[in-house]
This record gives sequence, structure tokens and C-alpha cells, in this order.
Amino acid sequence: MKKENIDRALETGVKILSQKGYHSLGLREFLENAEIPSGSFYYYFRSKEDFAAKVLEHYGEKVGAYFAGRLLESDMPFTTRLEIVFNEELERLEATECKEGCMMGSLTSEIAGQNEVIQKVVDGNYEKWQEIFSRFFKAGQDNGDFSKSFEANEMAVFFLTSRQGVMTRMKASGKVESYRVFMSFMMKLLKG
Repeated sequence: MKKENIDRALETGVKILSQKGYHSLGLREFLENAEIPSGSFYYYFRSKEDFAAKVLEHYGEKVGAYFAGRLLESDMPFTTRLEIVFNEELERLEATECKEGCMMGSLTSEIAGQNEVIQKVVDGNYEKWQEIFSRFFKAGQDNGDFSKSFEANEMAVFFLTSRQGVMTRMKASGKVESYRVFMSFMMKLLKG
């Protein structure tokens, strides 16, 4: 499979898995949306599980690069950086009518507890994201933008775990109100 076909397959996988989940992923629907022949699919992906794992790796890298770019590679005030992430994420959630939250959270709830391969990929992605947020919170503390009343790594765990719960709540309600509460609460907590 050519690189552009692989990239298209992974991006299509992100879209479908974010909306429908693992068990509802139909290969026929996927192949039609990705515009790739089934023979190419099985050449590159050994199974549906292998495909989901590769999509999760792709998603984790993509989101991790986004977080690092917005939070670590900027010279804006730390609170502004986080507000940008919040606002961009809120915009994305509203555009999808809360049907696409965080694919990792959705797949974690659906299958990670029963599938060791998926569990390892998801956990590895969370570890990478946690490292980014931990560095961000620590740098914000050192700069005086964030309160020093918490440990940066613990805040990273709390932030990502809370964010995941909010994503689940939004998918259940179809509304972004819980995300707005999360944004407001986190900003107050960080500023002390």
C-alpha cells in the first residue's frame, strides 16, 4: 500500500473509530470511505485489531504533536496557550455536535480492558500526553503563571483524566456545557 493510501486509511480510521467505535467498525464502510481496495488493506493490516492499534498510534502521535506545538513551542503566556487549546477543542467538538470526543477514551471504554494490544497502545499514548502536560504545567509554575500548590505531574494526570470524563459526558448529552465547566474549573485551579 502506498504511503498516501496508508495515511488516508489511518485518517479514515480515526474518523470512523471516533464516531462509531471498534465493534461497529465495518470493513466495507471503511474501505468505501478510504477508497482503498480490500487486498491492500490486508496487505498492510493483519487484522481489525492491528488496524485499530495502528490508528491509535497515529492518533496519539498526531494529538501529541498538537499538544506539544500549542503548549511547549510557544512564547505566549501559559494561560493563553491553554485557553487556545481549550477553544480549538471546543470548536471541534461543536462542529461534530459532540459525536467525536477523544477516540482513545472511547476505545478504552469499549475494548482496552479486554484487549492487551489496544490497552498498551492507549496507555503509551496517555503516557506521552502526560509528559507534555507535566512539562507545560511545570514551566507555567516556574514562570509564575500557574499556582505552585500542586505537583505538575499529578496535575497532568488529573487534567487528562478529567478531560476524558468530560468527553464521555458530552457524547452522552450531545452538548458542550460540561466542557465549558471543565475549562473554567481548570483555569481557576491552575491559577490558584
